[in-house]
Amino acid sequence: MYYRRADMSRRVRGKPVRPCVLVLLFCGILPGLATTALGSVSTTNAPSVARAALTIPENATAFELKETSVFDLPETVRGGFLLVTYSACGTEPDEAVRRYPVFTSDKPLYGSFQVGGEQRKPETGYHYPFAIDESRGTGQGYDRIYIDLNLNGDLADDACRHPMKDVPEKALVAPGSYVAQVCFDPVTVQVTPEDDPQHRLEVIPRFFAEKSGRSFATLMPTTVHTGTIRIGWKKFDAVLGHSRGILGWFNHPTTGLFLLPAGQPGDSPFPRWYGGTQLKAMHRSLGTYYRLSATPNGDRLFVWPYQGPFGELKIRAGERKVWTMLATGILESRDAAISLTEGFGGNNAPTSDSYRLPVGDYGPLMLNVKLDSLSCLLLRNSHADGKPRGRAEQGPPVYAIKIREDKPFVLDFSGKPQVVFASPAKDHRVKLGSELEVKAVLVDPALDIMFRAISQGGQLNPRVVIKRADGQVVAEGTMPFG
Repeated sequence: MYYRRADMSRRVRGKPVRPCVLVLLFCGILPGLATTALGSVSTTNAPSVARAALTIPENATAFELKETSVFDLPETVRGGFLLVTYSACGTEPDEAVRRYPVFTSDKPLYGSFQVGGEQRKPETGYHYPFAIDESRGTGQGYDRIYIDLNLNGDLADDACRHPMKDVPEKALVAPGSYVAQVCFDPVTVQVTPEDDPQHRLEVIPRFFAEKSGRSFATLMPTTVHTGTIRIGWKKFDAVLGHSRGILGWFNHPTTGLFLLPAGQPGDSPFPRWYGGTQLKAMHRSLGTYYRLSATPNGDRLFVWPYQGPFGELKIRAGERKVWTMLATGILESRDAAISLTEGFGGNNAPTSDSYRLPVGDYGPLMLNVKLDSLSCLLLRNSHADGKPRGRAEQGPPVYAIKIREDKPFVLDFSGKPQVVFASPAKDHRVKLGSELEVKAVLVDPALDIMFRAISQGGQLNPRVVIKRADGQVVAEGTMPFG
């Protein structure tokens, strides 16, 4: 996220002000950058690619996987499983917790782990509140963690976990910006409502303190599943496990799936495109797309060729005179992710203005678009008006790129973009001497996307002007869209 800070203490005198923020867009360039011609799309309902793939077909090939310790993984993939479920640590108790244990530290830390549910819906799934204490007193180092493992809102009846006595060297993350990292004794957590007491996921709670003074905690599953599989004509050593959160068991679409060339553990994992290391990724080999799924307990992985219908995505420039139109990147649906160009074994498709894709409802996970010398990066919008990263509170994500067999989807940028201020909020007031963060986001609500890295020769940044209610300019400057 890019932003500038306006130091209000240098320009504002007297009483607190209500800032009025104006963004001056580039006339003739940005107003026509943002939306799609939704009217050009058939409204016929069609199941998404991945919903159809939830039923494993008879022609799927099954491969056996074995349970493996995370710490026994090759270095090239191990890092993908060391930082999983994340929670920032704060100094305020959780309102949902009825009772905490008696702390030794005067500054205990609090947080909550989300397990299960949906990634963009923080209110879903199980929430495991935790508190971290310092057994030797304030400032002596955090070395106790209490987790509400029985989910009864009472941390005082949960035994504290202590630091592991013999931490595997391969469990540690490179120091980087961390001044402390603590691995606690393992615990087990419930992942789905169907889980019984004997069916739990073992995880290691981890605490990190940064040089900046911030801190966070994670849950790291202790095991993954590995085995040799074949996709098309290539063999891979597959590693299946939780790498970007614990949203379900091993058959969840977002479960991590790293593929290494068979027998070559030192090589970089395939695929190398963003989103390609998930179970829901569709991989292309020699013109054929392949789907993958797994059993809930991770002991088998299924691979089969996609044999459903295809449609077409077209990039157009609307009414503007544009000679070159290109797009590359990744699209995703609820249960699928697909690269427009990347394939196995150098089997890449050329960058183009049109692509033949499996039928489904998609959104841009990361899409680079070029119209002559103008280029920009399209990402799924994560912000709301006055709320950085608050888009999830407005409802589920939109999958507006509807690929259908009977009619092409035309992405023609014929509408006008909208500017959303993730910060400040509409009624935010600034006191004398304080700083105001301004975070502007250029969005297309119809596609549920935001635009970044807008460039034409060099990056094009809007000019921001902050005024008092009486029109007095208190701050101004350029700022990239975030």
